Amino acid sequence: MNNNVFGRRGWPKILPALGLAPALLFYIGFHVYPSIMTAVYSLTQYDGIIGTPLHFVGLLNYRDAFHGGFYQIGPAIRTTIIFALAVTFVQNAAGLALATAFNGKWRGITFYRAMIFLPWILSVVVTGLIWSLMFAPIGGPMESIWQSLFGHQSAFFGSYRMALPLVIFVQIWQNTGFTMMVYLAGLQSIPQELFEAAELDGASRWRRFRHVTVPMLASSTTVNVLLAVIGSLGAYDIIYVLTNGSFGTMTLGMYMFNTAFEGSSQLGYASMIQMLQFGMVLIVTLILQRYLRRREVQL
Repeated sequence: MNNNVFGRRGWPKILPALGLAPALLFYIGFHVYPSIMTAVYSLTQYDGIIGTPLHFVGLLNYRDAFHGGFYQIGPAIRTTIIFALAVTFVQNAAGLALATAFNGKWRGITFYRAMIFLPWILSVVVTGLIWSLMFAPIGGPMESIWQSLFGHQSAFFGSYRMALPLVIFVQIWQNTGFTMMVYLAGLQSIPQELFEAAELDGASRWRRFRHVTVPMLASSTTVNVLLAVIGSLGAYDIIYVLTNGSFGTMTLGMYMFNTAFEGSSQLGYASMIQMLQFGMVLIVTLILQRYLRRREVQL
């Protein structure tokens, strides 16, 4: 039996497992184990000091969050919902519009597609630095344009009225290129005969888009909406770089980060916030996936 396993006949069965082992160990060590420990820490008052014992408090952190601490976590939840709704809707609308506009074979189209896709491959730090300099309240290019248009200055990322819309804009700017490419792949897979048949039947451009393009892009829409929702509900990195959660931009992810690493390290409470964020993402994703999959079948 040993010869069958490790002999000439057995190696083809062992090699795939050996090839997957490093990736599996990496996934367990850097994804599964931290996720389990986050759930455990959320039930403690762990302060992050190595060697200190874990003091289990059960659901006390959750109770405090929705009673005495709701004045902090409540606005973070509201900001997260506003951020996710705005990013998901505008990013998908802009991605679909750009994919439709650049779905052709004219000269230079590859260059323009690449320029739109480029922001997606930039790091968050580079993206944040670019837009921080663009919207610098003193000497920034947008400061001169804003003053010439409206006759007064603005603090931009330092303004309670402007900070959140600008952070939403930067998030959309960075990710719209990827959304466009997913829609573009869907558009190029639609048989041209469908458009030709609709045109022969007298359908206008809008009706062809509404009754041919949109239904045929149902699977692409599902992918883009789910990715946008998951990414925006969990976003904190671009917010950290641009505003550090100040001026009305404190999302759940940013609140968790500040609680864990800024000031007094309350890793137990921060883990609880992370579990709430995970629950929000999971519930919203499951509901959306069910609705979008059913919509694909109906269309």
